[in-house]
Amino acid sequence: MPGHAPSALLGAAITPDPAKGPLLVAHLGGPKTGSSAIQAFCDHNRTALFRQHGILYPTLNPDRVPDGAPPDIPGDPDFELPHHGAVIMGMAPDAQDEYLSRAVAVCRAHGTGILLLSLENPCLPEYAAMVRRNAARLGLRAVAACYVRRQDTWIEDAWKQWGLKYEQFITADDFARALMVHALDDPFFRVATAVLEHRWPEEYWPFLTGGDMVVRPYERSALPGGDVVADLLGLLGVASIAHLPPPPATNFNTNHGFTPEAIKLLRMVRPMFDGVADNSPYEMLYDALPRTATIPFHHVGLLSPGMRATVLAHYAPHNRRLALRMPDAHDRGDGMLFREEPDPDAPWWPDRELAAQEVTTMLMQCINRQHVRLTSLQGRIERLERLEKKARRRLAALDGGQGAPE
Repeated sequence: MPGHAPSALLGAAITPDPAKGPLLVAHLGGPKTGSSAIQAFCDHNRTALFRQHGILYPTLNPDRVPDGAPPDIPGDPDFELPHHGAVIMGMAPDAQDEYLSRAVAVCRAHGTGILLLSLENPCLPEYAAMVRRNAARLGLRAVAACYVRRQDTWIEDAWKQWGLKYEQFITADDFARALMVHALDDPFFRVATAVLEHRWPEEYWPFLTGGDMVVRPYERSALPGGDVVADLLGLLGVASIAHLPPPPATNFNTNHGFTPEAIKLLRMVRPMFDGVADNSPYEMLYDALPRTATIPFHHVGLLSPGMRATVLAHYAPHNRRLALRMPDAHDRGDGMLFREEPDPDAPWWPDRELAAQEVTTMLMQCINRQHVRLTSLQGRIERLERLEKKARRRLAALDGGQGAPE
């Protein structure tokens, strides 16, 4: 492969050398570290990233053109460029190769230094195989960038999105115990345990070593302004994203937040979920409840204090192993992956059954929200009907006074 200026590990920029071809940067997620926000932002600002910052963010789904208009990328009129990373993984390998060949040709024709891919899963062997195969085939240097999150907070968020859908995991503590002992051998648990134990570099990306694997702790204090989008693009040489507009909030790029009571209600109606990947009940409840009941509650813990301590102790050796693999992490090399510690005084929400009044209140809030919407729609329909009658009378007058049907 052609050489590039060496990239630093944690904390410094990934440095391409456009004269030697684009640098293939594979963003790996991981899960629950803002990947959807990164993808939506790059979707929304694809043209600016290409023209102003030398970053081509390609995609394969012509139905997701940002803002309803194709981005202005010169060089290939058939090059469709709106993205979610899962689309490319649904293609056959030869189609992936043909598409990335075209992307690299665009980069080389315009001196674009970085070809950026993004997928929210460092444990997908097909993703690693595609990157490895095309780096070798096209003569590119590949670099992977992955964010890792402290396990106690990851487990809390993962239980809200996935764990509560399992019948046997009534609480986040139950979910944490199962993850630590690998209680299940299903696709979700295999990915989750590999993420929590940081096994993905050796198991899925062993061909990337040293400066070709960039690991960043997903901690507010380690991110510029607490923003993972600014952090990743900063690693790619974008000094500031203040001049780039944020995308509109959608179900794709905004994770739903709920009060603890609403989360418990979702757990109570677990049979509504069609498998671990089904999020439609979340969308339904988010749409039905007033926003005061759907606010995130990052400040309220779901793990009990004792279980939080157990989780941190269990995964400490895994964190140290990953930090030592990245000896220049934070320029300290001391085996510390995460710098932020849990607040011992932070509140937590002990699991309990909801009182009938709490359930009734939430259901009545849903009914009231829909009543307000239906009333508004009814008013609009009545106004349209009055306008239609006026229009019919005017048409009748213009038609010689003959009556028009009401």
